[in-house]
Amino acid sequence: MHTLSFKNKKILPAVSHLLGWALFVYITAPLINRTEHPLGNLFPWLLIMSYLFLAVYFYFNGHVFVPHFLSKKRTALFLGFTLAAYALFCFVIPAIFHHFFISELPFHPGHPDFQLQDGERMMPFFKRYGMYSRSSQFLIVFIVSTGLKAGSQWYSEKRRLQELENSMVQAELSFLKSQIHPHFLFNCLNSIYYLALSGDRKAPEVILSLSGFLRFVTVESNHNRIPLEKEVKMMEEYIHLQSLRASEKFELRFRLKGDFREWTIMPLTFVPFVENAFKYGISAHVNCFIHICVEIENGLLEFACDNSIVSGISSRNLSSGVGLENIRKRLELAYPGRHSLAIVVDSSAFHVKLQIRLV
Repeated sequence: MHTLSFKNKKILPAVSHLLGWALFVYITAPLINRTEHPLGNLFPWLLIMSYLFLAVYFYFNGHVFVPHFLSKKRTALFLGFTLAAYALFCFVIPAIFHHFFISELPFHPGHPDFQLQDGERMMPFFKRYGMYSRSSQFLIVFIVSTGLKAGSQWYSEKRRLQELENSMVQAELSFLKSQIHPHFLFNCLNSIYYLALSGDRKAPEVILSLSGFLRFVTVESNHNRIPLEKEVKMMEEYIHLQSLRASEKFELRFRLKGDFREWTIMPLTFVPFVENAFKYGISAHVNCFIHICVEIENGLLEFACDNSIVSGISSRNLSSGVGLENIRKRLELAYPGRHSLAIVVDSSAFHVKLQIRLV
């Protein structure tokens, strides 16, 4: 049953294309007046060559010109290739065919009896070469192939954005349920409580940081894109809150490089990796570390997060989990073909390196 269904998925498009070309030939072939091409037995060969060229152009336009030039806003190149194909089909191929096969016929420009009336010098030439019918054929193929590919790309992009939006909602709920753990909030509030009891002036600042981060999770993450500067700021708040429960044996390095103000990014991109580092990489009893670096240069964003591995934590727990699986899927939806994610676990540390091409 599954094999039959798979075969149908391959056969149906092929059949639809064959029927489409049959309909196209049936409609356009009568438009060509054979009195304009008194070629006798040679006429069908020119017709076959013309339709073969149109078939090649149809698929080349749909698979190369539209996706690689028109869709990427390289309009000049797209128009250039289109005009070149038009000239080849309407002028070059007929001219070559007439030159090599029918130069002896009186309507050929090279024939001594060939004459053009004043005021109609180009009209008979174009008419005899079939420029009008050939132009109509080319225009039909151009509109259909461009429209089908552009429509297909629009539908795929719309579906991808819808999947991304759904993924964002699921990621936000998953983040609230499994990443902002109750014990994390408990530890933060406990630390704030002791800061307040000891009269530490940092207590109001820490409360504000916690409030801002929770606001970001519940409000800002609803958007598909947010300023990169805000994403980095929220990561700083998260690191600050998590560091409240760290011991003196913990070493934190956090480095930023580049101008983040002009770029946007998918929300909650960095925090899952940072949360994973704090969850499995710090201890109150042994020396441990977390090193984080974020750089942006010429639209290329690089994020690196390295943390020590606390004994007793398996590599499987480090590299799997709801948070990391969510971010993998969201990156694939938000930046298809524009990102790379490498996660490496060795005997002593866990390494994450993420690259995203933002332009």
